[in-house]
Amino acid sequence: MKLVLNPSYCQLRNFVQKLPISFPTLGDCIYKARNELRKFSYEGRWYVVKNYKVPLFINRIAYTFFRPSKASRAYEYALKLRSMGIETPAPVAYIELKSGGLLQHSFFVSENCSYPRMMREFEEGGIAGREDILEAFAAFTVDLHKKGVLHLDYSAGNILFDKQEEGIVFSIIDLNRMRFIPMTPKMCLANFNRFCRDESVVRYVVGVYARLRGWDEVTSTEEALRAHREFWTKIERKDALKCRRKRLRFLK
Repeated sequence: MKLVLNPSYCQLRNFVQKLPISFPTLGDCIYKARNELRKFSYEGRWYVVKNYKVPLFINRIAYTFFRPSKASRAYEYALKLRSMGIETPAPVAYIELKSGGLLQHSFFVSENCSYPRMMREFEEGGIAGREDILEAFAAFTVDLHKKGVLHLDYSAGNILFDKQEEGIVFSIIDLNRMRFIPMTPKMCLANFNRFCRDESVVRYVVGVYARLRGWDEVTSTEEALRAHREFWTKIERKDALKCRRKRLRFLK
């Protein structure tokens, strides 16, 4: 077992070391699909543990010899983001377990983010009365992009926020798919493609974003919506194909 523990959390070593055994039965499951997330309470504080699914054989080779594991990337990227002044839950540790010399399981441990709301709430309900949140989100995204942060899964479910006395604050999660590179305008605008399915929400955010950057609003919105429509058309096709396959299995 490989365990990398943030020096700021040395007191959690015993808790973290036991996670490969305790994870399946302890804690509260908060998400389970391809990967599983559980929330654990330890000595009065809450932590989130993400268990990444066992990779395909070819990826087990890649993550063992050629590329950092998803858990490792999530940990390192969280440290990097926080050093840049970008909010994300504090990384505690990551664990890698091997079988037959190849990566089998991996875990990423972080502090729990206390922000009660998620940008996913904009999937319905429209914009009216919530313009301030979208305007703050546009400004937050400008800061990300100017710092060269490209979150490749910049979706509403990975953006938490809260209204506080000093303003609206955001925190991003699910970090293992990121790049740190100088970003062109086209890359910046395409980064809104999976943010929200509601095109009117994307149109509003991109309009604010373009004004903050001094870009042409009409051209920027058209570019962002082109990437947005391409992405969601692919999703709709995949969903339709899954439904078709399910019907065929049912008929058999």
